Amino acid sequence: MYAPFLFSTSEKDLPYVLLRRKEIDTFPMHWHDEIEITFVSEGVLTLFINSKQFSISKGDAVIINSGDCHYALPSSAEIESVIFSPSLLLGTPSGNKLIEEVKRRLSCSSKTTEGWSDEDKAYLHSLFSELESIDEDGFAKELLVRSAIFRLVAFITDSRHNPMQGEEETAELSKAKERISKVFKFIEEHYVEPISLPEAAAAAGYVPTYFSRVFKNCTGMTFYDYLTVFRVRKAEMNLLTSNEPIAKIASSSGFSSVKTFDRVFKEQTGISPLKYRKRNQVVQSR
Repeated sequence: MYAPFLFSTSEKDLPYVLLRRKEIDTFPMHWHDEIEITFVSEGVLTLFINSKQFSISKGDAVIINSGDCHYALPSSAEIESVIFSPSLLLGTPSGNKLIEEVKRRLSCSSKTTEGWSDEDKAYLHSLFSELESIDEDGFAKELLVRSAIFRLVAFITDSRHNPMQGEEETAELSKAKERISKVFKFIEEHYVEPISLPEAAAAAGYVPTYFSRVFKNCTGMTFYDYLTVFRVRKAEMNLLTSNEPIAKIASSSGFSSVKTFDRVFKEQTGISPLKYRKRNQVVQSR
């Protein structure tokens, strides 16, 4: 399955990443095969998972299962995230069955650590710190990473502090997510070009009217709203990582004119593309 803005790693045998962020920008609803655990170290993080809203405060964590549709609202929260492929759980006699059981348990358990004891929260965070402190190379690193991930997964799926409380994802919803992932990929490959709703529906194998309803149910956004936010995010990345003229960035992000780009960008971020670039250049130069 595919998702935009997915992390990348150069270590194919260790498909995981650790991230620290101090300010969260809005990003389009997305999903991925990887399991993601995000710990809030300062502030409050508000995000939506499968169309449900969660507000995570300092000291708590959110657990995003493989296949969960999710996005966050802009925030000044400081967060730490570990994102890892379930394939790290392979190599045991019950490898594939173990992965399916982990996904099943996470689909039925709480998405946050609210209600956990302070001791349990502290232990979960200690596993983050352990992963961050690994500086060995090669074979030793793989063993240490796998060990920490196994203990992390065992802990978040332990019903003693994270009881199963919901219903398992239905086969219908699972199939819908699979099809919507094809739309994410289609957008990533064609966002520079004009994209119509019927074209996106065809990529998912749906008729347009039904596609609109399924897409909204899975992502919490209309198709065109998602496409707009996606293009703005691409533009933001280009504004921060290149010196290209605004007109070129508008075109390469899928906007038909600079005027349209400027208007939509302001609606999404509150400032013009040029001010956005200047403001962030000042911040980065400090």
